[in-house]
Amino acid sequence: MLSTLFQATGYRRVLDLFESGRIEEGTAVLKSLQDEFIAVCEENEALKAQLSEVADVLDLAEKVQFDGQKYWLNDDGEKKGPFCQVCYDRDGLLVHLHEHDSHWECQSCNSLYMIPRDGRAVPKNNPPLKTTLKKTIPLFLETEMG
Repeated sequence: MLSTLFQATGYRRVLDLFESGRIEEGTAVLKSLQDEFIAVCEENEALKAQLSEVADVLDLAEKVQFDGQKYWLNDDGEKKGPFCQVCYDRDGLLVHLHEHDSHWECQSCNSLYMIPRDGRAVPKNNPPLKTTLKKTIPLFLETEMG
């Protein structure tokens, strides 16, 4: 990139070249200044987009709440979710969990989350939860340390 000093003095140089009849040289310097201006404008737009993305992430982070197991989104007073803790922590993605009889499942990473048996996390319009599990769902999986 050309220096700021060149940009500041470049236009004067173009004028001097044009006034002295050196039109081709003046045109070349003017073209160089134009290219630099376009590059600065493109960089400015990219930085604006990055800043907007960071602002969106920060705004989202203020609206996301962790209940100790999964995430919920509080959007203008409306509670949405639940969302996968693994996907949000690892990738920053809010992935909706699919509800089953006794657990939620993430279709992206296959994580499982137990639904409390007291029904606190179930919307009021859903029927009560069954008290027995059809199969055992491990809360923690052992992994090989290597």
